Amino acid sequence: MRILVVPMELPLPANHGGRIDVWRRLCLLHARGHALALLSWQNLARDGDVAPQPMAELDAVCAARHVSWIRRSPLETLRRAVRLPWLPSHAAVRWVTLDKAAALAWARHFAPDVLLLDGLYGVAAARWLARQLGVPWVYRSHNIEHVYMRQQRARAEGWRARLGLAANLPGLRRLEEATVRDAACVFDISPADAAHWRARGHAHVHWLPTAVDAAFEAGVAQAATRPPDWDLAYFGNLNTPNNVEAVAWLVTEVLPLLPGRELRFVLAGSRPGAAVRRLAAADARITLLADPPSVAAVAGAARVLVNPLQAGSGVNLKSVEMLFSPAHLVSTPAGVQGLTGAAAACFAVHADAAGFAAAVHAGLQAPPVAAVLHERRAARAAYAPAGIAAQLERALQPLVAARVQP
Repeated sequence: MRILVVPMELPLPANHGGRIDVWRRLCLLHARGHALALLSWQNLARDGDVAPQPMAELDAVCAARHVSWIRRSPLETLRRAVRLPWLPSHAAVRWVTLDKAAALAWARHFAPDVLLLDGLYGVAAARWLARQLGVPWVYRSHNIEHVYMRQQRARAEGWRARLGLAANLPGLRRLEEATVRDAACVFDISPADAAHWRARGHAHVHWLPTAVDAAFEAGVAQAATRPPDWDLAYFGNLNTPNNVEAVAWLVTEVLPLLPGRELRFVLAGSRPGAAVRRLAAADARITLLADPPSVAAVAGAARVLVNPLQAGSGVNLKSVEMLFSPAHLVSTPAGVQGLTGAAAACFAVHADAAGFAAAVHAGLQAPPVAAVLHERRAARAAYAPAGIAAQLERALQPLVAARVQP
């Protein structure tokens, strides 16, 4: 198939869960022989330009790409604001920054069979392109976005962050429900979220797990052949409000309950802000690894891995990746939401700091988990790439066969 993919942002560098999920899916589809084109956005004001190496990696997987730049100029902000009655802020900025004539000419040259909207906020562009090209479009949901955004708004620090998230909330639920309703097929990252939409009458919503690729698994396995570098490890982006809240709870509520001045605790993740840096500096046992080159190396080099998430939606990718480590796993209930029952059973789950700390302490005292432990291996099977790719192909092929030519 020829698949035009529309994610919310460029998936490289793959330095947080959303990007990683998209990038692994692109690599998987490319490896299965499908031709891919990528239409996406880069926030120049926040992230700057993309380095040549990530672009070269992207070009090795995608036959074509078209990138729109979000600059946050006064004119762009005004055009975005004018559309707020119809589009939430994050969707509006992607629509107003798209060079529609150039994007359509580029898409027609690629001549896709189907369009995959990967994440919600490119929906206006995806709908319009699919209509112009006469191809079906499908939606990959990363979470229940209007629930997730409300949670982020409640946890954001600083008036600018709160205002930016608040501007995205009006009409978000309506847009999300319309997207689920109108897509030819919906692939949801979480079985619980898929059930939510099906209960609302959307029978065409299916669970499509996130994939953990062979490279990550191999990186974890290689790191695990050496004595552990860390007693305790947390990995994940270190900038979104819910992750910052999780780190703060872990450092201020749980860590003081863990005895031992020699405890080696690492916080590893992308773009740590001032709040996380202050937290890391508050305890001499903490090492902060900002933008580590390999998350797999961290996951494989710890005796205990933790996910202290207090709120979220969809599936927390780090919890899926933690399954591929031989470490003992400890999580809050929010950290394991959206996992299969077999996967959640691999974690010691505690909502309170005392129970969480006791589970971490027990893991530190216990012998290593055998890498071939039956339960852990069975839990990993749901996230194996081959089965996920086959499921996606089975859903897309009938849509492609039935497409209406423009």
